[in-house]
Amino acid sequence: MNTKLNITTLLEKKAKNLRWLEKETWISYQALWSMKNGKTKAINFDTIWKLLEAFKCKPNDLFIIK
Repeated sequence: MNTKLNITTLLEKKAKNLRWLEKETWISYQALWSMKNGKTKAINFDTIWKLLEAFKCKPNDLFIIK
């Protein structure tokens, strides 16, 4: 099973970029870039919560499971 974050699509739907997400979540640009590009090996619950709040979405919108 392969799990990825759906950050690119969620940003496109809001017409926003990673700099906006950095300001909304207080997560570093480098960390967000790694998440967006599938370079992240693990993610903690606090980070997930921040992303869900910023995008105003549900967990099943944030993750892509293949």
